[in-house]
Amino acid sequence: MDTFHVDIVSAERTLFSGNAALVIAPLREGEAGFLPGHSPLLGILKAGALHCLDAGGGEQVFYVSGGFVEVQPHHVTVLADTGERAADIDEALAARAVSDAALHAEEQAGKTDYARAQAELAQAIARLAVVRRYRSQTPYSKPERIR
Repeated sequence: MDTFHVDIVSAERTLFSGNAALVIAPLREGEAGFLPGHSPLLGILKAGALHCLDAGGGEQVFYVSGGFVEVQPHHVTVLADTGERAADIDEALAARAVSDAALHAEEQAGKTDYARAQAELAQAIARLAVVRRYRSQTPYSKPERIR
């Protein structure tokens, strides 16, 4: 199976650098999959799960809060605002972040910071969804299915 080089970086650190056979990214327009040889593309990421599949069928899943993805025929670069491996997310802390963000959004209703509070809530919900959906899979385990 053909592969291409993938770099996934956040403002804090490099999350992944290696070869993959498929990358599935959460774009603003919807999820998009990229295979080796894909035509060039620059996309805007939304909060959600980013998948990397290696040539052997193993999968790594990451949470990204937003950012950009640049696709070239032999290289994909993901520049995430923030990101982390799904396996490293503490589910209890993620659930608490959703509760805190929801409370903050309620407090900001009708105020100028309401849109920011709603965006923070959406990111917290997306992060929790990533950890709950992919927590049982270990890095490089064979995925049950890919959407």
